[in-house]
Amino acid sequence: MPLLNFSFLKLIIALVICVVPGVIGAYFIVTSEESKRAMRNKVCSLLFGVSNVIEYPKFARFLAISGVLLLLFTAVSTWFLVVRPMLVD
Repeated sequence: MPLLNFSFLKLIIALVICVVPGVIGAYFIVTSEESKRAMRNKVCSLLFGVSNVIEYPKFARFLAISGVLLLLFTAVSTWFLVVRPMLVD
């Protein structure tokens, strides 16, 4: 009996695809304002060389929208990759 067969590896990869975007999306939504400001400063300095090019309210809105989209992606991918194959078989 092999320690790691193909179907178990496929399940692990599917779970990673389903869980990681949800964790990142939840982090984007619930992180504190200081963390969001630090994230904005880091992104702006990496992209533009100046730490305050993007206004904070627009950046916070972008994080909220992308967090919701990542959570929706998690829900859809969990349905199609994990739940539906269990119901069909």
